[in-house]
Amino acid sequence: PGVGRMVMKGASEFLKPVILELGGKDPMVFCDDVCLDEVMSWSMRGCFQNCGQNCCGVERIFAYEKIHDEFLRRAEEKIRALRQGVPLACCGHDGEVDCGAMVMEGQINIIQALIDDAVKKGATLHCGGKRNTTAGNGYGQFYEPTLISGITSDMRIAKEEVFGPVMCVVKVPNNDDDECIRMINDCDFGLGSSVYSRDAARAKRMGEQIKSGMFTANDFGVNYLVQSLPFGGVKDSGFDRFAGPEGLRACCLERSIVLDRIPFVKTTIPDPINYPIKTSQGMQFS
Repeated sequence: PGVGRMVMKGASEFLKPVILELGGKDPMVFCDDVCLDEVMSWSMRGCFQNCGQNCCGVERIFAYEKIHDEFLRRAEEKIRALRQGVPLACCGHDGEVDCGAMVMEGQINIIQALIDDAVKKGATLHCGGKRNTTAGNGYGQFYEPTLISGITSDMRIAKEEVFGPVMCVVKVPNNDDDECIRMINDCDFGLGSSVYSRDAARAKRMGEQIKSGMFTANDFGVNYLVQSLPFGGVKDSGFDRFAGPEGLRACCLERSIVLDRIPFVKTTIPDPINYPIKTSQGMQFS
């Protein structure tokens, strides 16, 4: 958001319109009726695709109390099995990896600060949580795939974008849909969101209450893949859209044009309102 405000400030001097997509804190919800065998792969893809460096990547997983503990058990097993290293089969590397490196060195420090703050405030670190000093033969910008749970609203990681290989799990108490929506919306970001439930109507109903620019029911990421859909967010995730007809229009200067459609028929100005005004022919006001 800070960079977006700087862009707006620079553009304002020239009265230039801007389209801002400023990242997010996207939630992925697993209701109490989901089949974990079916949804675990979605959680892994959402959190660890591109090593978590996706604007619309999953930053918060809301697991309902009924499935929470089993979800954590399965997630930890999968995350510990992730291979990290150089993704290219060269220079002594086989390329058989699941997570690569961070694009920017500074992001590692940001992630570490968020993890340390959460643990200090009571979060449980299940695995990872530190720089990987062995991947890439000890060279490179690697951060271990991480699982952390017990996230509460007073922790920075609940509100600030991680942008790294971290799965943050929030327990939804009493399997309460309303409380889940409240916790999701207690955030300044609003890019994408997804809800998984065997009850499609329930997922749709919850999605309608989430304050985000995009929503998917029982799916993830298709907002970006389907280029005919507008992509963008609300709140600190920015405004306006790219992709879709809306995105094309945002790159255009719209004009209003009026042409005569019927030959020999022209618009004329009636005498009562033709200058100079003839008040005797006009409507009288008392």
